[in-house]
Amino acid sequence: MTNLISASSAPIAGFGDKKYYDLPGTIEVLERVFRESVVDGFELQLEPEWDSENPPLTDTHCADWAEIQKYGSEEIIKMFKEERLPILSVHASRDVGNYLCSEQEQDLEKGKRLISEALSICEELGAKVCVFHLWDTWKTRIDVHSLKTIFLDRADRFPKVKASVENIPTHMKGCTPFELVKSFEHVTLDLRWAALFNELDAFESIMDRVVNVHLRGSLRGNRWFMERSGFDFYEALDRIRKRWSYAGLLTVEPEGRREGSAFENFLKAMLSLRG
Repeated sequence: MTNLISASSAPIAGFGDKKYYDLPGTIEVLERVFRESVVDGFELQLEPEWDSENPPLTDTHCADWAEIQKYGSEEIIKMFKEERLPILSVHASRDVGNYLCSEQEQDLEKGKRLISEALSICEELGAKVCVFHLWDTWKTRIDVHSLKTIFLDRADRFPKVKASVENIPTHMKGCTPFELVKSFEHVTLDLRWAALFNELDAFESIMDRVVNVHLRGSLRGNRWFMERSGFDFYEALDRIRKRWSYAGLLTVEPEGRREGSAFENFLKAMLSLRG
């Protein structure tokens, strides 16, 4: 079975000289990419900068929240349905885990609401996978049982969607990202975080529960490569797809400089993923 090839909306916006939070501009780039027949669809990344209630809790240096256009769930759904772009997965706001790990009740409630909103958008757009950053990466103590209970309560309301937990970093003592995600029914494996914690091999034991692989890499000419990694990008891809018989979604998340001048190299690098 051939893997579906996807690309994450936010990072590839740069290949059209658009900002990741510029939704209309990002859609323009997605349309341009899709016309080139190098992807089967996209992962729609929901940005906390679009939230009208308060500024982002993570990556607060990236953009001026007050100056950015805001978008609600219904508007996002309407825009993508009108463009008829295939959305294969949705990435919930990167702030979800920060809200869920807050000691403030209002933050916890907002985290719950963001989970439901992401799952609803995913279902409405016909995507099968929704990706979550489920904890605050800087917290040294996390009530994992409580997180899981909250998450599953919301996820169970959207049975058509695979609510997937990504192996984002953690500062919990004596715990690793793999140890946190391995108990969930659906998992997103991110290569950058697996490299950071030297945990790629550990995922072989749960590949039957991995529903999305984030292929993180930078362009070197028309090929992908990973810096500061114990494994090569294509070696890891070959291991996951062939040795581990993974037939699920592959989602490219480009890193490094992304400019319009690199667009042609990006297209060729995407074609290099076809097995």
